[in-house]
Amino acid sequence: MALWENILMALSGLKANKMRAFLTMLGIIIGIGSVIAISTLGSIMEKSVTDIFNSQGGSNLVGFSITLKEDAARDYIYDDDFITADMIRDISEKFAEDIDAVSLSAGSADGKMNIRRKEYDVAVYGVNHGYIKQSMTGVIAGRYISEKDCEQIRNVCVISDKQAQKLFGSERNAIGKTISVNLTFGYSMDLTVVGIYEYQLTGIMSSMVNMMGEDWNNEIYMPYTTFNRTMGTNEDTFYYFNLNTNSGVDAKAFCEKVSNYLNNTYYRDNDSVEIYYQTAESQMEMINEVLGILQLAISVIAGISLLVGGIGVMNIMLVSVTERTREIGVRKAMGAPNSAIRMQFIIESVIICLIGGAVGILFGIALGNIAGVIVGTMAPPTIGSIVLAVGFSMAIGIFFGYYPANRAAKLDPIEALRYE
Repeated sequence: MALWENILMALSGLKANKMRAFLTMLGIIIGIGSVIAISTLGSIMEKSVTDIFNSQGGSNLVGFSITLKEDAARDYIYDDDFITADMIRDISEKFAEDIDAVSLSAGSADGKMNIRRKEYDVAVYGVNHGYIKQSMTGVIAGRYISEKDCEQIRNVCVISDKQAQKLFGSERNAIGKTISVNLTFGYSMDLTVVGIYEYQLTGIMSSMVNMMGEDWNNEIYMPYTTFNRTMGTNEDTFYYFNLNTNSGVDAKAFCEKVSNYLNNTYYRDNDSVEIYYQTAESQMEMINEVLGILQLAISVIAGISLLVGGIGVMNIMLVSVTERTREIGVRKAMGAPNSAIRMQFIIESVIICLIGGAVGILFGIALGNIAGVIVGTMAPPTIGSIVLAVGFSMAIGIFFGYYPANRAAKLDPIEALRYE
């Protein structure tokens, strides 16, 4: 019997038992759909992380922090071990050709701000001028925190566009106005608004904020020196700092150079603490590795559903062989070889899996698109995942269809003709 005739016979059999065929395919549809959806969601998450990565300076962003040495003489860090503003100024001048901006952050504190007798949560950050290079903010009115603001410990701040609209009606009206913030530590401060930013979250981060019901951007930025003075901490020491290198600078080589310089000068006689660096690219690799492990784990679960679907296919093919025993006997009595009988049922099994796989692919793409709409980032499923899904469907059809097909091929024609 020709291949085409086997395909037509398989399709005819499926058409005659639509509900049974659909229920048989359901496991394949769910399994393949899950694989495609997981692949698409993985692409969406990777794209979202990449967008955030690029908005913070991409491969040009590097970070330096203090850490205990492996053979440290103590297991804690003193205040004297912290990075000082003088150290940062030194490397800013020494490596000026490689550095685009230095980003400093003194930390953050939660607080409350009253707007028209309603209390809003805020998060106050102490930063310098270079911090804007690694943040997802863009100033749309006024200016950002300046170096002069930090040097002169000014009580100024930059607030979000939504804060400005709620407080003063528009971004322009907010410039030069004063706001009062009460911090959870019992501190309070009056700050003059010098700039308005538009906070732009990308992809999955935007979706998370929307799901939490956040209707405004609550970050407030102020000079790090003012923040430290308000909090009663040292104005010129840092646990870490970040740099944005100029375009074309090898981030890793630059980090090696800077960390070696700091360790061989300022930390040369320190028996316990040294400078540690990390590039944004290395952080990105770690995130992608975690995402890959997560995808693999979920794919294994999807694979189990495919296995269950394959067992369902084998079960229904065994039922089909039993129902068509007389047909098999007639064909064998008329001279059909075992290979033809075997091929007939294997093709029917493959057809079931391919149709289920095709529907599963469409189902998975639909789920992926829904996830993309929810998180605000679209990404197509990978070609590899689609090819894998189709190939796996065919493999399931052949693997789980072979036993029933072989059983049909080995039927004794006389016994088969007697079967009722």
